Amino acid sequence: MAVNRRDFLAGAAAIAAAGAGKAMAQGSAAKGSDSKAGNDRRPLRIGMTDWNLGERGVVEKVELARKIGLDGIQVSVLYPEDGIHLRCPKLQAEYRKAALDNGVQICSLAIGDLGAGSPMKSEPVGAIRINDAIEVAANIGTNNILLPLFRDRTPKNDIDFGRMISMFKEIARTAEQYQVVVAMETSMSAEDHLRIIDGVGSEYIGVYMDPWNCGYYGHDPMVDVPLLKDHIHQVHVKNRDQYMDGPNELGFKWTEMAELFYKVGYKGWYVLETSLPKEDMIGDTRHNMEVLKKMFRMPA
Repeated sequence: MAVNRRDFLAGAAAIAAAGAGKAMAQGSAAKGSDSKAGNDRRPLRIGMTDWNLGERGVVEKVELARKIGLDGIQVSVLYPEDGIHLRCPKLQAEYRKAALDNGVQICSLAIGDLGAGSPMKSEPVGAIRINDAIEVAANIGTNNILLPLFRDRTPKNDIDFGRMISMFKEIARTAEQYQVVVAMETSMSAEDHLRIIDGVGSEYIGVYMDPWNCGYYGHDPMVDVPLLKDHIHQVHVKNRDQYMDGPNELGFKWTEMAELFYKVGYKGWYVLETSLPKEDMIGDTRHNMEVLKKMFRMPA
């Protein structure tokens, strides 16, 4: 089976934290091996956002991820107005050490704030911060960036699309240099995502799929996932204030969504953005992890 760019980058993420026993095992998994004899499927890789682990930009959350049993953590890049900045080499080194010491991979870097106004459409600070985050991601050992673009920050007309595509073309040059994918999580339709991706023409600009958000913004994730399948680099999973096996108010079933990701050949991370129904960080998160392990399976 041919390996496309998306699969290569998904595999590279699993190798990034090699050196710790658990991380090394996952690096092997990303190449197609499996710890279970006779099973040719890759093991599921489950991460969680640092904000759902309690706080953004706190290195100690890596240790908490290990205690819970997570495979990875999505780390937030914060800016001077937040009082902390991952451009700091000392902080980057602390994250790398924490990941290795705990055997927990930094599966992705999330950009929390692109600045005021309309970044990516008119304000240059957005592109500056994305280029900055690309280097940060490479320095802390991940090759995937979550780029949130919701509501007014999405393009509304041909001029907006043209500006955003031009901006992404410049960003893609830096992304390719560092081998880091910038993946959009937005309120747009699949067609609008594809308009930008096709206009940019780089495999380093992709999609961060969140089925719950997709439904919340009026789209059908069961339709959008197959349309975007070649561009999905990571997936958020959540069920608002319910467990992952609880009722879903948006109409789709997570069991069917899990099967759909398998059918389209998705091989990347599933990153929990889940709440705590019983206000028990470890217990609630472990419950959701077990649900995911029953629902989801990874293609060979």
